[in-house]
Amino acid sequence: MSPSAYERGYRLGQRFRNTVLLSVLAWSIGAGATFWWHPEVFAFLLAPAEEMLSPFDGRPTFSAPQDMFSATLSLSMKGGQFVAFPVLVVGALTMLRPFVPRRFWLFVTTYSAISIAMFALGASFVFFTMIPVSLQFLLTFGKGIAEPVILLSEYTSLLLSLLFWIGAVVFQLPVVMQLLAKFRLVSYAKARNLRKWVVPTAFIFAALITPSLDGTLTFLVALPMLILYEVGLLAGWLTHPDGDNYFADLPMVQRGYRLVIRIYRAIRSGAVRVARKIRRGIGLAVRIYRANCWLAGRAVQRGGEKIVEWWKRWG
Repeated sequence: MSPSAYERGYRLGQRFRNTVLLSVLAWSIGAGATFWWHPEVFAFLLAPAEEMLSPFDGRPTFSAPQDMFSATLSLSMKGGQFVAFPVLVVGALTMLRPFVPRRFWLFVTTYSAISIAMFALGASFVFFTMIPVSLQFLLTFGKGIAEPVILLSEYTSLLLSLLFWIGAVVFQLPVVMQLLAKFRLVSYAKARNLRKWVVPTAFIFAALITPSLDGTLTFLVALPMLILYEVGLLAGWLTHPDGDNYFADLPMVQRGYRLVIRIYRAIRSGAVRVARKIRRGIGLAVRIYRANCWLAGRAVQRGGEKIVEWWKRWG
């Protein structure tokens, strides 16, 4: 016997209440743990800087008495959000499951897991590659002229901003492009035609989301965007591969094809010119041979006529 509408609504209310309570509990645990172990958390977040933020053993500084406490509270709030987010996602998927077909629920669950994995990949890229490389360039550029003294709030703001924009926005590009192709909102052919605008758009967007105007950080943001756009194109093509060929549409393949065509045409034209010269040389040799044969024949003929005349006269 299927449950009535009242029972379904009551169960949904229970799930919603449990999700809210568990999310609040997870947020409280995450915020409290982050505040309690804030020295270890700050040490982990400062690890990519590799003791380059100031002359004071490489540690960042703060300029007002309340700055350190405010930074700790802000970090605790974000730690609570980090712990509560998976609980909230699982609770939302649990509430959704009774009201949608199983296939759609699996679809939503799968893409939620892929999106979280892409966020983790983007955050890892920021933490282990982008921040160390950009700081190594920026903070050692004026070595011997000035010493960097970076505020703790500025560093954490930069790090958390990049973690959000790169992990939650940039690295979601392949997922979004594949979904648009799957629902036939933006086909692979349409996305492919936008490829010529990707490079300037990536650099403009990277310049907007990075807090500074240095080219190193902008390049480190724009480069994964270009790569992820190609990954999204490949994902869109794999969704509906009929009628198109992603690998043949690659600019490198097209340039290579054009280069091969140019080389082939150059070789063919060179071979044609060489063949024409050889043919002309052979024709000239044949004409010279024929002319020599004719001259030799005429000489023999005249010699024979003189011999006959001499014989008639003296014979």
